[in-house]
Amino acid sequence: MLTDERHDVIRALLLSDGRVVANELAARFGVSEDTVRRDLRELAKAGYCRRVHGGALAPAPVALPISARVEKDADAKTRLAAEAVKLLQPRHTVFIDAGSTNYAIARAIPRNMELTVVTNAPAIAAALADHQQVTIMVLGGVYNGELGSVSGNTTVEAVEAIYADLVFLGTCAIDLTFGVSALDAVEAEVKRAMVMQSRALVVAATADKLGLAAPFRVARPEALTHLVVEGDADPGLLGDFTAQGTTVHHAT
Repeated sequence: MLTDERHDVIRALLLSDGRVVANELAARFGVSEDTVRRDLRELAKAGYCRRVHGGALAPAPVALPISARVEKDADAKTRLAAEAVKLLQPRHTVFIDAGSTNYAIARAIPRNMELTVVTNAPAIAAALADHQQVTIMVLGGVYNGELGSVSGNTTVEAVEAIYADLVFLGTCAIDLTFGVSALDAVEAEVKRAMVMQSRALVVAATADKLGLAAPFRVARPEALTHLVVEGDADPGLLGDFTAQGTTVHHAT
């Protein structure tokens, strides 16, 4: 098989499966793993994949502005939010990271539940404004209008002064090998700080974010405590997450 033919097959597998494994490709093509690794390097350089140990992952999609993301898959995010808020208990202190799914989670919080919510997203704070039992703490920092969040050293320092029961983490990509990742390096620093300062990590993810990797790792896969997904998410992938200790919750 010619190099271009191998590349076409690898791109098709990344599109359909979200990942490829080097030794499986070598057996399939009848070539050495060194040849496959060279193929993956070339495809990664062209932006078709992200290399990880043992193979490669499909790249995460480019993030849309927050205004567009709130509208995208709105029904699915509402279902995910309804399931995610079941993890809350009265008097919890919770980080709610920026993100359109987390915005839906904020809106789904019961109005009679006493909580302290710490957020880096003004829109999430606004969504909780009429929750009389919720104490809202808005983190400072440099505001990014496209991401809908604040970030920077000021934000990280503020996070490090708080310890939370849960963090609802926003993410554009989550994978069994690479973990939870983000497209923006500065934003990833804030996310990492929230994870470090929380007893449990919760990610609610639409199906298009599963099996993908973005450039900046936020948390290793074993750090994920709870994963909230749609009912039609890949059962094989979810079984792998369960095997490593993550509790998987299905939205209905």
